[in-house]
Amino acid sequence: MKNNSQKLKISRIEAQKRPGRYNVYINNEYAFPISEEVLIKYMIFKGSEFTSAEIEQIKAADNLSKLYGKAVDFISYRQRTQFEVEKKLKDLTDDEIMIANVIERLIKIDLINDKNYAKNYIRQVADGKNKGPGAATRYLQQKGVAEAVINDALKQYYSKTKVVQNAQQIAQKLFDHYNRYPYNKRIEKVKLTMMRKGFSFDDIDQVLDLIDKTIDENQQNLILKKTCAKVWKKYHAIDSYQRRQKVKQALYRKGFDLDDIDQFLDDLEG
Repeated sequence: MKNNSQKLKISRIEAQKRPGRYNVYINNEYAFPISEEVLIKYMIFKGSEFTSAEIEQIKAADNLSKLYGKAVDFISYRQRTQFEVEKKLKDLTDDEIMIANVIERLIKIDLINDKNYAKNYIRQVADGKNKGPGAATRYLQQKGVAEAVINDALKQYYSKTKVVQNAQQIAQKLFDHYNRYPYNKRIEKVKLTMMRKGFSFDDIDQVLDLIDKTIDENQQNLILKKTCAKVWKKYHAIDSYQRRQKVKQALYRKGFDLDDIDQFLDDLEG
C-alpha cells in the first residue's frame, strides 16, 4: 500500500516556453506543470518535499489558476457579465466549485460587475439615441443581468425626458423616411419600427403628437393614383360594383384614407 505521508522531493523546476508556466520534476522525472502563482503560493523550489496528498492539492490549485487565467483572458477582450463568464467556464469544466471560486475572485477584484455593465450599456444606448429602454432591457436580460439591476440603471441613465427626446428624434426621421407611403401606412411603419427599437406604446403615441407630420398633398395624390391604377387593372374582369369594393379594400389596407379613396374612385369612374 502506498504511503501517502511519504515525502517526495522536487528535483528540478523548468520554465516552459509559455511565460509564467513551469514543469516540475520529482526524482528527475516529469511530474506535473504549474503556474508561477501556485509556485510562489506553495513555496515550491528544488529540494522541496511534499506528500502525495499535498501534491494533489498543488495540482488542484494549478487547475484553478489555469481556469482563472482563461476567465481573465475572456474578460480582457471586453466587459462581461457574470452569466457570460459562468457560461464560458462551464464549457471548460464541470467542476462547479472551481467555477464558483473563480467567479467569486473576479467579483472581489471588480473584473465582474453587473451593475457597472448595465450602467455602461444603458448610458451608451441613451447617448446613441437610436434605441429605447425596452431594447436595452432585452439585451441585458439576454446577458443574465438581474431585473432590479437593469431597472436601477434605467432610472439613473435613461430618464423619461431622455426617452421622449430620443423617441421624438427617431420618429421624425422615420416619418420623413417613409414618405413614399400613404399617410396611414407611414404612421404604422413608424410605430412598428419604434416598437422594435424598444419604445413603449405610450412613448410612441406621445412623440407622434410632437413631430411634424406635414405631408405633401401632391405627392400623396400621385401615390394614390399610381397604386389605384395597378389595383384597378387587377380587378378588370369583375363587375363595376365588386371592382370598386375590391379596389377600395385593397387601397385601405395599403394605408390610404377612405375619403381620399372614394373621391379618387368617383373621379375615375366619372
